[in-house]
Amino acid sequence: MMAGGCWGMALCYTLSRARSRHSTPASGWVTRSAMSIAKTLHHPFAAGMLPLPVSGFILNVQADAELPPGLRALTCVTGFKPAHDALTAAGFRVAQTLPDGEYQAGLCLMTKHKAESLASIAQAWDALPVGGLLVCSGDNDTGVTSLMKAVKDAFGEVESLSKYHARVFWWRKGAGEAPAVLADWRAGGAVRPVAATGFTAGPGMHGWNKIDIGSRLLAAQFPGAIRGRVADLGAGWGYLSAELLRAAPGRVTGLDLYEADAASLAAAAVNVAPLAGGTVLKYHWADVTAGLPRGRFDWVITNPPFHTGKATDVTLGSQFITRAAEALGSGGTMLLVANKHLPYEAVVDKHFKSRRTVAEADGFKVIEGKR
Repeated sequence: MMAGGCWGMALCYTLSRARSRHSTPASGWVTRSAMSIAKTLHHPFAAGMLPLPVSGFILNVQADAELPPGLRALTCVTGFKPAHDALTAAGFRVAQTLPDGEYQAGLCLMTKHKAESLASIAQAWDALPVGGLLVCSGDNDTGVTSLMKAVKDAFGEVESLSKYHARVFWWRKGAGEAPAVLADWRAGGAVRPVAATGFTAGPGMHGWNKIDIGSRLLAAQFPGAIRGRVADLGAGWGYLSAELLRAAPGRVTGLDLYEADAASLAAAAVNVAPLAGGTVLKYHWADVTAGLPRGRFDWVITNPPFHTGKATDVTLGSQFITRAAEALGSGGTMLLVANKHLPYEAVVDKHFKSRRTVAEADGFKVIEGKR
């Protein structure tokens, strides 16, 4: 193992579900922040301050290369499909949710959503025996100091260090009753009905407690000609699909939702199923950019990703456009919403016979592409 390294540049902070509702390939997701968090998490082990765990789990993990043999006994927990596929291909034990088992240690990577991170810490604590080791790491810019303070308030003093613009802290599970605040942490991270939207969602999901402006603009274009077999790419917790079914009752014969985050997809099923009527619904836990069935759909709707970390990355949205074109049959139509400044027009022109902008408002545009 490389002292001070990043487990072979492999263990990477998961990009939270706020991003991962948009399917993206496992490669290309390693940001500077992600690498800092992973390197910092690794440092206590590399420096000999902590023993490598013989059995345990890693919550919220992403990988782009092989982890060292010493960590192959760990269960990697991720509901993000690209990460799941990459870890599986590398030969690791991977699960969407943490299975029951006897664990000596839990490694927990913090996301930018405090409620989601605290819920993960509570989950890790629940899974460990007395004496079990908890190790958490997060980016300085996303509130890791606040999270560590919450842990100190609940459990007492922890050991910690700051390195690579991130912080890692750890402690062992003591005997006795669980801190009462853990119930609040679990509840705070739970999927639940959200009064502000009228839908079911949870912290970490994109726009879980609000509906973003771009999606509203796209949904406003649904009344009209949409009919037949439709695909929602990057469906999240199902807002666009739900609005489509409301706008086109009886005209959509089939609706396929593609989503990389398993928890978001499960919420989408809760939100969309009551509106189905005679529409056949299918839910796909999938990385859109890895490929879709060719020529299957009459329409595609999508609000594609455009960020890698904090940086704008138009290649992600471009890949969605390419896959949408492949999934549409001859004469099929794509409706896409994007920030006005994103240069998607050339990609649409490359893969579609015609293109037009059907709406612009509040810094967003809706582009229609016809095959």
